[in-house]
Amino acid sequence: MAKEKRIGLFETDVTLTGKHATYLKYLVNDAKIYDDYIDVYMNAAVLGFLYSKKEDRDNGSADRARIYADAFSTHRDECIFLYRLIMLLDEDDITVDERLDKAFRYDSNPEKIEDFKENLEIFDSYVRGGIEYMYDVFVTGCTSRDDYIRETFNVIRNFKDSIEGVSYDEKIKKLLNR
Repeated sequence: MAKEKRIGLFETDVTLTGKHATYLKYLVNDAKIYDDYIDVYMNAAVLGFLYSKKEDRDNGSADRARIYADAFSTHRDECIFLYRLIMLLDEDDITVDERLDKAFRYDSNPEKIEDFKENLEIFDSYVRGGIEYMYDVFVTGCTSRDDYIRETFNVIRNFKDSIEGVSYDEKIKKLLNR
């Protein structure tokens, strides 16, 4: 019986380039919103997907930021979960079987390596989009740690409200006691 060969999902280093590397470093080292690059990576995947923000790889500068394989080994299950979830939800125009293939089968089938690489690039485009989103929202206009915390709180509150279906009109009326 042949042993199943997997294609090493989140088992190698990931390097971000250009503005995405700069933004990642800023979120961790300067703004100190996140402790580690891997934390930014995982949150960026979620935010990029939720806000439908994909970005192409940027090579506009020589800046590089590397997330090492050992960081992925510590958070591999979470990263795989995010990858599979995004692959399941990414496209509306494919069948359920095609979604399942993207999410669960391509990374275990060496014959589908090109499809897998394409899917990983889709995932990484959401990561890059999420990094830009976080930088724009959490950092632009912030000058102090309190500003970063306030903006983070606002983003989380707005996200929570949108999930719960809270209308801003209803909130305004409630504030005005109408």
